[in-house]
Amino acid sequence: MQHNLKYIKRVRTKGKEYLYFDTGALKDGKPVYKRLPDPKSRDFGGVYSALLGHRNRRAGIKKQISVKDLISLYEKSPEYRGLAKNSQRLYTHHLAKVEHEMGSAPAAKVESRDVAMMMAKLGDKPATANLVLATVGALYSWARDATRQFVPKGCNPTADVKQMEVGEHQPWPDHVLQAALESETDRVRLATHLLYYTAQRIGDVVNMRWSDIRDGVLHIRQQKTGKDLRIHIHSKLAAELAKHPKRALTILTTNEGHSIGPQPIRIALKKHGAAFGIDLVPHGLRKNAVIALLEAGCSVAETASVSGQSFAMVEYYAKLRDQGKLSAGAVLKWERNAS
Repeated sequence: MQHNLKYIKRVRTKGKEYLYFDTGALKDGKPVYKRLPDPKSRDFGGVYSALLGHRNRRAGIKKQISVKDLISLYEKSPEYRGLAKNSQRLYTHHLAKVEHEMGSAPAAKVESRDVAMMMAKLGDKPATANLVLATVGALYSWARDATRQFVPKGCNPTADVKQMEVGEHQPWPDHVLQAALESETDRVRLATHLLYYTAQRIGDVVNMRWSDIRDGVLHIRQQKTGKDLRIHIHSKLAAELAKHPKRALTILTTNEGHSIGPQPIRIALKKHGAAFGIDLVPHGLRKNAVIALLEAGCSVAETASVSGQSFAMVEYYAKLRDQGKLSAGAVLKWERNAS
């Protein structure tokens, strides 16, 4: 009778036949089999029925799994928990948008046009739309993995969906930067000092700890690049740091003295910019810092040693230097060196 049973694999060795059940699961891309008892034993029927039921339940789950279910599974996975804390926060924030838009939809039925529609609704926020696209891509890449197969191998709803054009973030105007460095709001003033005088991204700045500063040198590992940097503390940053008590492990904190994420800092800086009629983003200060280093006469290599950027990126930022300042400096050198 066992000849008519489904998902059975027969293996003959040393003149004896053994039966294995195909569980329907994969490990490292290969089918997972379970050894069955001898067909003549009283245990055979019960074991086979249990394995068949488990396989059918798994198949049913795969067919019915929703986008909301998929997000929940992903956020519990080792892959997600292995992300940097700031990346986790970012993914969670954008996955919530995805769940709001299509949480009840069968995950395997989501198409490129569904993702394109979601991005279109965020058309006034192109940077956010692009982050949502990247987040959906990461979610489905994880779900397609051969060890999971929560969605079919060819299920990629981000395929052929183009990123939106995003205007380049500009450096802060000098008067707005100076006002932030002198702000009466502690959060604005301290965040601006850290962003400007270290030339780092906001994700790295909110993670900076007091213990990272040793003998006047800031030791950090950039989240995005993995680069280890040693940045000598600028005297003006040192003076600002001296004004703040060490209330937590991190330098930037909430009002209650706890570690803080990037979003409250962004909000505080945007509020500062709004007073000048300007929409500010923290990344603009990275450009201010690179430009200031270059205008101070630092080489591309010296500048890159602080910002952690490639030489090509530093040279790209160099194009944003004030032409008037460069011209004045050039003529001054010309006059000084003229025979």
